[in-house]
Amino acid sequence: MIDSHETLWPLVATALLMLTLPGVALFYGGMVRKKSVLNTMGLALVAWVVVSLQWLVWGEALVIGPVASGVDGRPAGTVSPLLEYHTMAGALALALVAGGLVERIRFSFFLVFGLLWSALVYAPIAHWLWGGGWLADKGSLDFAGGAVIHISAGVTALVAAILIGPRKGYGRVEMMPNHLPFAVCGAGLMWVGWCGFSAGPSLAPMTTVTGAFVAIQVAAAAAALVWTAAEWIQRDRPTVLGTVTGAVAGLVAIAPAAGYIGPLSAIVIGVGAGGLCYMVVNFVKVILGYDDSLDVFGIHGVGGTWGMIATGLFASTAVNPDGSDGLFYGYPYQFFAQTVAVLTVWAFAGGMTALLVKGLEVVLPSRVDEDAEVMGMDLAQHGEKGYS
Repeated sequence: MIDSHETLWPLVATALLMLTLPGVALFYGGMVRKKSVLNTMGLALVAWVVVSLQWLVWGEALVIGPVASGVDGRPAGTVSPLLEYHTMAGALALALVAGGLVERIRFSFFLVFGLLWSALVYAPIAHWLWGGGWLADKGSLDFAGGAVIHISAGVTALVAAILIGPRKGYGRVEMMPNHLPFAVCGAGLMWVGWCGFSAGPSLAPMTTVTGAFVAIQVAAAAAALVWTAAEWIQRDRPTVLGTVTGAVAGLVAIAPAAGYIGPLSAIVIGVGAGGLCYMVVNFVKVILGYDDSLDVFGIHGVGGTWGMIATGLFASTAVNPDGSDGLFYGYPYQFFAQTVAVLTVWAFAGGMTALLVKGLEVVLPSRVDEDAEVMGMDLAQHGEKGYS
């Protein structure tokens, strides 16, 4: 017999994770120009649609084995409650990728690219870390997607943005957000939805879930405060967008570590995320000149990398006996295992993304023409307007 809580809690966690998808749509939709708001929100939502169907057909089988095989000790022919949990995690990863490419990518290209990316890039990485693959065997820890979701999405967004090219007028034309209250509401939904990650990719004990809840909250709060302070010092005034962006950076960084660390370590991880992501978004991106439209790499790629490395530093078996001790608790190997996972996911996601983009461009244009960009993605791609 399967205890009811082993089914109920993963379903509740999945319902919370569902909030992150409309959260991303609102967060990204509020930060683009008025003429592309619907297209931007639509890319995030179509990622939800594509992965929901793709994951049911073959995605789960690629990660943890066929649904009918009796995963989690369930009889053959029953569906694991983790099926939809993994679906939401995969959909979130693809929705994040869209944020680096908005305002110039062709909708049809993203559909095909997203379907292939989910199967050929995301699923193998998820298997390596969450499905008993070789990185898990090496001892790499990723409680809730620091590498599986955030590094894979961030590196993919960076590589695809460079290959597809910048938006018309990038660096010369002002590209102001169209609706910051949308972005704030979206970040709030993401913050609440992130609590679903406290379940981890498996049936975590409730003591672990409780600790992960606390870690998620304090890391996001610490990162938001650091980003706000940095902006206040640099620009003489804080912005609301900066505060919520810092919170998102903290949510990203705590993802791999949430179930393995205590509250004080979570604060340190949040502080590091706020500082590192702020520097990449406001300085490194400007110096290098790449057009990652909504800073997916700066927030998710960098935040996920820091979170994975920090897990190798701060993980403690005193918090979670099923985890491992990190470098600061006397086990240097864990830091090594986390570094191997980071380098592997960076290389695999970046290389496969380059192959997918260049391969698809042979048969399908990746971006709209200049007239469509000037007109706006809403009218050019969908024949509708977000605001009349």
